[in-house]
Formats: sequence, structure tokens, C-alpha cells
Amino acid sequence: MKHNLKSLFAALIFLLVLAPYSFADDGSTLITINSGRMEQLEREVRELRGIVNQLVSENKSLKSSLTDVQQAGVSAFPSGLPEEAAAPKLELHGFGHVQYDYSQSDYSNDTQSDTNHFTNGGVDLFLTSQISDKLSFFNETLFEFRSNGSNVLDVERVLLKYDMQDWLKIAVGRGHTALGYWNQQFHHGTWMQTTTSRPIMYRVEDDGGILPVHYVGLEFSGILEAPGGSLSYASNVANGRGTIADEVQLIEDDNDSKMAGIRGTYKPEAIEGLGIGANYLHDTIPEKADTTDRGAEIDEDIYGMHILYLLDPYELIMEGMVTDHDNHDTTLGDTTVAAYGQVAYKIGKYKPYFRYDWLRIADRDPFFQGLVEDETSYTMGLRYELTSYNALKLEYRRVDKDGSVSNEATLQSSFVF
Repeated sequence: MKHNLKSLFAALIFLLVLAPYSFADDGSTLITINSGRMEQLEREVRELRGIVNQLVSENKSLKSSLTDVQQAGVSAFPSGLPEEAAAPKLELHGFGHVQYDYSQSDYSNDTQSDTNHFTNGGVDLFLTSQISDKLSFFNETLFEFRSNGSNVLDVERVLLKYDMQDWLKIAVGRGHTALGYWNQQFHHGTWMQTTTSRPIMYRVEDDGGILPVHYVGLEFSGILEAPGGSLSYASNVANGRGTIADEVQLIEDDNDSKMAGIRGTYKPEAIEGLGIGANYLHDTIPEKADTTDRGAEIDEDIYGMHILYLLDPYELIMEGMVTDHDNHDTTLGDTTVAAYGQVAYKIGKYKPYFRYDWLRIADRDPFFQGLVEDETSYTMGLRYELTSYNALKLEYRRVDKDGSVSNEATLQSSFVF
């Protein structure tokens, strides 16, 4: 930069000094020097020299400052600035199914009671977000289609989960209650399960279910080391049931009592694939004064056991649940029992399966009155993996309810997207 300034200065002097000279056309040179003009030029040269010296001085100072910064490195800048955190990672997946159903009643002498129809099984969206290493969010939203042509938006699960350690994970929100094996293993996407539908005892609340399969509150879960194996557990402290069986209390609780439950499954190292577990849940159901024998609260205790053996190609799941109701109004106890057993064997892309369902409702239980009835069903079917994320299921069911027996068949295509 200093060299450029000197060149500029020399050029200015050259032009200013030679400007008064004139050259004759005939080759002779006439030089006229004006003494006043020369004094003016001298003053301008001194001023330009002062300006150049000032610029050179400022240039040296700037170079010195830049050198100091380069030598100091990052220490020349403010320290302690936080690193930019990674943005939450959002993932969206979904499940769906379409099917064809046929039903025929054994007690009908004509075909008017027989039905057959195509069914759009709805769209089940899974949204997950990893907010940080320990914190995640999960949402499952189901778009259902009803027989009257209406569409229903049903938010099944909304959970904020803290992964403290392998032995302790804490979730808050709405989720699936710690009941047995199926309820927390298989959710609303039918592709995940071998069969076309859930067992009778695990039907959801708004589909005639007898169990509180959803909770709103807290869940504690994890895996613990145990002698000869491992113990996985899940427990809930949440809002209890509403006044009717299909009411999930989302934003308030009708009484001060909270539902509390726990489930545990032990898996021995000696037998891979084997799991043995149990569960217990207690709740106090609020009164419903406008209903017979519902003038006071009902204590509810649910006991369950499950045995499973899941080691490819074998699948064996057996569960049983006992629901005891202690009615404070009638001072009577009512017991409802439900169970199922499911077995399957995978042969390449094919998986034949069989399930037996059994449900017995206490006749005088006012909480279940008019909601469900005794039911026994035999299910057999074949699942075929058409692709990695699309399964075809052909299924036959014989269903025996109070006063009616029916034969049902379903052809279902379930998928992930």
C-alpha cells in the first residue's frame, strides 16, 4: 500500500510541474516559467506529502492490529459462547389397511342377514421427534371412517418421554395402560400384529372394550437386571375411568382418586424368547346418579397374567385378565373374566395362525350393563408378506355371542408408509 501511494505522489508531481510547458510546432522549445505558479505548486506538493505521510502511518497501525489478532487467535474474541444445538429430528410414518368382510348368521334361514362389504380401515399416523439425547416426543393420531359416512379424528397417544437410564424412563401424556403384553406391544396399526384385529379383551374403549387400555398421566418404565435374566416393567399413575366404560378423562378427573397400575415381564436367559409376567391395576370409578345401582363409587381391581414365547419361527401368546368391581351402592362384588391364546408358525413369507378368545361378563355389573355380552370366538388365518411393508391376511372367525352365532371372513391388506 505504501508503494502505491508513492507512485501516486510522483505522478501528481510530474503532471503539475510539466503542465505549464508549451512545445512549438516548428520544433523549437519555448519555456516560460511563471514564478507565482511555481510557488503555488510547491505549496500543493507540501500538502500532498503531509497527506501521504499520514496515510502511511495509519497503514502501519492497521497492520500491527491485524498481526496481534492473528497471534492471539480465538482468545481475541469473546469466550463462552454456546455451541449451536442440533435441531429436533422429526420423523413421520403411518399405518393403514383396507379389507373385504363377509358375515353369515347360523340362525338365519334366509340370506337377508348376511353381509359383505369393503372397508377402509382408516389412517394411523406415527409422529416422533428426538428433541435431545434424553428427551423425545411421540404422537399417534388415527383418522377413522364410520359406517354412517363420517370421519373421526382420534388422538390415541401424545407422550413426552425422558430416557433417564435403561432402568428408568419417564413419560407424561396419553398412552397405552400398563396392562399385560398386547396392549403396550401392538398399537392401532394392524400391520404390526399377526391377525386382522385385536383380542376381544383388548378392544379399545369406544369399540366395546372392557379394559381401560388408555391412560392420561405418568408412566414409569425400564429394564432391570434380575437373577438369571431380565425384568421389564411399566407403571402408571393417571386419571381414572370416567362414569362410563368408553370415557377416557383427557383434561380432568371426576374424583380425587387416581388410577395406579404396574406390569412386569421376566425373561430368563436360559430360554431365549420366553417371557412370563403379571399386572395389577386399581381405580375408583365415579358415581353415576342417573343409573340404577350407580349411586356410589365402584372400586375396580384388575389382575392379569401373561406367558409368551417369541422366537422365530414360533409365536405363542397367552393372557388372562380378571376384573373385580366392588359396588359401594349395592355392597356387592362383580367379577368379569377374559382370556385369549394365540399361536403362529412362520414358513418363509407365510404365517398360519390360530387364536381362541373367551369373555364372561358379570350379569349384574351395572358398569358393563348393556355395553358388552359374553363372547367366545375361534380365529384361524394365514398371513403372507407381500413386501417388507405390506401383508395380506386371509382370516376366518366363528363368533358365539349370547343368543347368536356367526361365521365371518376377512381379506385384509395392511401396510406401512
